[in-house]
Amino acid sequence: MAPQDSRHNLRSEFEQNHLSVTQQLADITKTYSSNSTVGLVLAATQSEDLTWLLEYCRDHDAIPFIYSTDPKPAKHLLIPKTTRGREAAAYLSYVVDFYHQLPPYTIFIHSNKEQWHNDLFGPQTSVALRNLRLEAVAAQGYVNLRCQHTPGCPTSVNPWEPTQIDIEKKDIRAFFPQVYQTLFNVGPESVPEHIGNVCCGQFSVSRDQILRRPRRDYERMLAWAGETELTDSFGVGWVFEKVWHVVFGMEDIYCPRFEQCRCDVYGWCGPLANTGETLEAVRVQT
Repeated sequence: MAPQDSRHNLRSEFEQNHLSVTQQLADITKTYSSNSTVGLVLAATQSEDLTWLLEYCRDHDAIPFIYSTDPKPAKHLLIPKTTRGREAAAYLSYVVDFYHQLPPYTIFIHSNKEQWHNDLFGPQTSVALRNLRLEAVAAQGYVNLRCQHTPGCPTSVNPWEPTQIDIEKKDIRAFFPQVYQTLFNVGPESVPEHIGNVCCGQFSVSRDQILRRPRRDYERMLAWAGETELTDSFGVGWVFEKVWHVVFGMEDIYCPRFEQCRCDVYGWCGPLANTGETLEAVRVQT
C-alpha cells in the first residue's frame, strides 16, 4: 500500500469515528431535561477526538452542549451565533440559547482530552471533573478549574496603562477601556485599573449565578464578539479569557488563595505540608 493510501485510510477511519462519536454525544444532548444536573459546554472542530467526553458523559450522567466552530458546521452539533473567539463564541451562545432552561451547574471546558493548565490531578480534564465539588459551585457561584495563580494573578491586564508598543500596533490591549465599557455597559469611571484572574478559560458556574445578569447582557457580549473590528478572532478569545470571572459576577481581581481553592474546589484540604493546617472546604449555608 502506498504511503498516501495509508494516510487516506487513517484519515477516513478518524472521520468515521468522529462522526459516530459526535452522533452519540448529540443523542445524549437530546436527553436533556429539567431533571439534568450538570451541563458541559465546549467548542469543537472536526479534527478533535471527543471519545473521552463521550465516556465521561456516559459514566457521570452529564449533558454535553457541543458547539461546532468549523467553517462548515459539523453534523449533529450545536451552531454558535459566531465562531469568532472560538470557545468564547460557544460559551456565550450556550448561555443565550439555554438562558431560560439552564441546568443547576454548567461547566465550561476545552475540547481536548488533556490541557496543560489542569494543575492538580495531571493534564486530563476528565480527572479534574471527577473531583470537582459541585457544592463549591453552589456556594460561590463561580469557580475556576485551575488553582495555580500563574499566569494571571495578581493582575494580567492594566486597562488604563497600555504599552507604547500596544498603542503603535493597535493591539486590543490599547482599546481595553473601550471594550470593557461595551461588554459591561458601563461608563469609563467603572473601568478598573487592574484586572486579574486565574487562567485559562475553564470554570463552572451555577444557574443562579448566570441568571444574575439579564439575557440581554450576554447577547450584547456575543454581538461584540461577532462584530468588533478592534481585533481578530484570537483577540476576541483573549479578551474574554481575561474577564470571564467578571462576566459571571466576581470581583475584577479574583485570585483565591491556592490552598483554599484546592480545598474548596476539589476537597484537597490538608494537612498542609508547610504548616500542618487542615483547611475547611466551603459549604452551602443552610
